[in-house]
Amino acid sequence: METIISYIDNLFSSYPDTPQARKAKEELLGIMEDKYNELKAEGKSEHEAIGIVISEFGSMDEIASELGSDKKITIEKKEMEEHINQKNITSSEALEYLKRQTNFSFKIAIGVVLCILSPVIPGILDAIGKSGIILEAFADAVGGASLFLMVAVAVGIFITAGISNSRYENYDKIEIKLDFSTRDQISKQYEAFNQWFGIKIATGVILCILSVLPPIFLDAFFKAYWINQLSGISIFIFVAAGVFLFITEGMRKDAFEVLLGKGDYAPKTQKQKKAKKIIDLFSSVYWSLVTVVYLLWSIITMKWGFTWIIWPISGIIFSAISTIISNLSHTD
Repeated sequence: METIISYIDNLFSSYPDTPQARKAKEELLGIMEDKYNELKAEGKSEHEAIGIVISEFGSMDEIASELGSDKKITIEKKEMEEHINQKNITSSEALEYLKRQTNFSFKIAIGVVLCILSPVIPGILDAIGKSGIILEAFADAVGGASLFLMVAVAVGIFITAGISNSRYENYDKIEIKLDFSTRDQISKQYEAFNQWFGIKIATGVILCILSVLPPIFLDAFFKAYWINQLSGISIFIFVAAGVFLFITEGMRKDAFEVLLGKGDYAPKTQKQKKAKKIIDLFSSVYWSLVTVVYLLWSIITMKWGFTWIIWPISGIIFSAISTIISNLSHTD
């Protein structure tokens, strides 16, 4: 709120202290303060609330016109918005951010891996139960419980990790300012990271592709139910390992690019910002629908060893659509 007060003070600082100016200043401050408090109550951060308040009130220009100061207000408003959308951080803060994002990526990856592997224990117990080693009803009960337990643990990890990382939730929405030595230090670390990034991502892709080999060979040479069941389960293990690499390395790369303003986090035009919002919205809806389709298809057909194909196909479709939207944002 102090930023808004300071903004209004600066707005009127070079104009005569007339009753008209004082009234306009008080009215504008009251309106902006009410809106600021409303946004804070909705859960917006201080930076978000201030940015929205300053950007939304067209009445500022109307007041400026009455005082003959519309041009000055437009300039100062733009400068204030640019200031709000920037953040200067020190070398220690930058290194701490990278460390925390590495830990955050590891936690998220573990949570996702638990979700992917959640059918593994039920599958193993089902195979054992069908073979007569243990009671089939007992195997089904324990297997079902283990599935929900693993998903519950994963959700708990997502929630706690998200809360602990909330202090950095706006870093990818603002421009990070680093001094020359800090930027040089982070750039060198980024270069060293990139030397292994491609290898690790390629390894993840290879693991996902190779995940189909165990079912193919085992199903071809062994007809026992428990072997076929375990061969399908092996897919989840390979895919989980690949996804772990995708998440940890991908999020670490994002952290470097946020600090350095590279890639998706480079300064964007208004059209590009709008395109990114569209892609983000599409992504949240698209992948939710893909997950629902995958689960329904797999549960109804019980062909878990085949239905995984939905993920690479969906990934290709999503990439194509995102590329089209992004390319349109670069055209005049």
